[in-house]
Amino acid sequence: MAPAGTVTPQIVILGAGPAGLSAALWLHKLGLRPLLLEAAGQAGGMLNENLLPNDWVLGQVGLTGPQLAGRFAGHVAGLALAPRLHCQPSEIRRHEHGWRLALRNSGDAESIDAAAVLIATGTRPRAQDALPGVEGLAAAAPYIVYGPPAFAGLDGLRGQRVLVVGGGDNALENARFLLDQGCEVWVAARSRFRAQRAMMEAVVGHPRAHLLSPVRLRALQPAGGGLRVLLDAAPHELVVDRMHVLAGYAPNTDFLRDALPPALFAQLGLDAEGYLGVDAAARTGCAGLYAAGDVCNPLFPSVVSAIAQGALAAKTIELDLRQPPATP
Repeated sequence: MAPAGTVTPQIVILGAGPAGLSAALWLHKLGLRPLLLEAAGQAGGMLNENLLPNDWVLGQVGLTGPQLAGRFAGHVAGLALAPRLHCQPSEIRRHEHGWRLALRNSGDAESIDAAAVLIATGTRPRAQDALPGVEGLAAAAPYIVYGPPAFAGLDGLRGQRVLVVGGGDNALENARFLLDQGCEVWVAARSRFRAQRAMMEAVVGHPRAHLLSPVRLRALQPAGGGLRVLLDAAPHELVVDRMHVLAGYAPNTDFLRDALPPALFAQLGLDAEGYLGVDAAARTGCAGLYAAGDVCNPLFPSVVSAIAQGALAAKTIELDLRQPPATP
């Protein structure tokens, strides 16, 4: 806790998904003042789009993503830490007390000071950017579902023909669920399939499953109530009822290029995909800026890793404010 007569440092957390909410809880318990800013209209991040019953978060069996998000958000709201929604910084600048953030989407112009900033903005499903150079995307839009919504309402698709685009866990899991509904399923991957073995085994060899790799989509054309898909490899042409694009995720870091001065942005060390680089304690390459959750974890993006990283980042921030790291 801060000594009597001192002001408790405020820590701004960008993003109120599992990582940001976890960090807020831990910062509060460590005697600091977390302020959650969330660009979307609700807390919970992409959990709000995952309608499948949970079997991956220990002790939370059967809850859907929105239910988990509600529990996480309710926990911090009960500590008077509810996030400010529809709120994202347009500028992040160094200030004598650490950082000053100018806010947008919050009515009148406003600035907030912070001793440290934690970036926990997560990721988003890749959409049109997952299909570069494919002709006819606009006309094919009514037939295409991107990301987690592709798992909704599968029981109403019985007997349909579905093309799943992607080669990872989500794509193969979606294919398995579609096969359970009696669908004819094609799974198209640009390179090799990367899904875990159990998911591959549930699909490979199924009489209604067709795995295509490596293959790229060339063009899409609505045709006779379905969607004609032209490929650059055999079978070269398919006609399906719908297409599910589950081709990975992109980090929500684009806003940082405009918000930060160029010299500070360069220190963040984003990789080629835009993920933030951090050390083992959640520090970015720019002193005073930290990151946690999927935005800096392309190897194991998940609810459980995000919660853990949020707690770790909070511990690191408290330690650094108490004992600033030595400069090289």
